[in-house]
Amino acid sequence: MADTQPDTLPIDGESSQKEENFSKISILDLQKKYGIERDSFYARTRYLRITTWKEGGKAYLDAGQLAHMDGLHDHIKSTRRMEGYPVPEPSGPIDEQQSDNTTASITVQQSQQLETSSTKPDYTAGQRQHQSSEMEAIAALVRSAQGKATGFIIAENMLTNQYIQNPDSLPEELREKIKESAQVPEIDPFAYANVLTSFARNYGAAA
Repeated sequence: MADTQPDTLPIDGESSQKEENFSKISILDLQKKYGIERDSFYARTRYLRITTWKEGGKAYLDAGQLAHMDGLHDHIKSTRRMEGYPVPEPSGPIDEQQSDNTTASITVQQSQQLETSSTKPDYTAGQRQHQSSEMEAIAALVRSAQGKATGFIIAENMLTNQYIQNPDSLPEELREKIKESAQVPEIDPFAYANVLTSFARNYGAAA
């Protein structure tokens, strides 16, 4: 539908606003331009001390106000906050500006917090996904270590069994130790019996 509204707006009977300085961009169009909701939009206008112009039941900004809104938007994209952007002089209809200052319930600081919360990306889902990926990587590392340990133990047992069944394949120094361990010293059976008897007798007396 064609816009039949005039491009200039008389203010309280005055026509001081020049046609070339008036940007007839509705609030809804500006919200779409900046990709923000209504609350965030008005948080920015409060920070910039902007009062919108009204025409035909719709709100608009003039060229100077739009320039400040564009500048603040670029500042927010760079810093994720409104703080730090130079606050201009109040602009817009004087009567509405005074009424807005009287009835406003959100301070500049609260507006900044609202803007920050509405424009700050939500990293919660990404953090959960990152943590899940880390857990999966750790689990895969544990399974790999368990598999390697199992293979090492199996190989060691197989080699041990192989050498037990074929001791001749052992190095010569190890074969000598096996031979030494197989040599049992000669024992006098009578002397050994006397030792055991004496031990049993002493144990019984002690009990």
